[in-house]
Amino acid sequence: MGSYKGDEMMPYRNQKLRDFAKDAPRCMYCLDHNEGQVVLAHSNSLLDGKGMGVKAHDIPAYLCNDCHRRVDEDTDISSDVKELIRLHATYSSILWLLETGRLVVGNPPYKD
Repeated sequence: MGSYKGDEMMPYRNQKLRDFAKDAPRCMYCLDHNEGQVVLAHSNSLLDGKGMGVKAHDIPAYLCNDCHRRVDEDTDISSDVKELIRLHATYSSILWLLETGRLVVGNPPYKD
């Protein structure tokens, strides 16, 4: 969950999650081999913290430039299909992070 500034929630930011895009072996949607074109694609949903001039939370969906452009800009694809593409990439990205030990689930002291 993001932090709060007054009553306003600020998007969660994590540079390591963004940096891991360069290590991803492939685009998590089209499966093209990563040759430096894979980036962390942010959601375009208000539910994910997107706002006017504000990117959503750093929840990883590692997409190549072509897939990222498709979910951000393509008018031939419905918003529902774009969301499914992003959700599939997010699931695959998180699974890859867990399987490779880049994301470790532990028992840190939780913040309330």
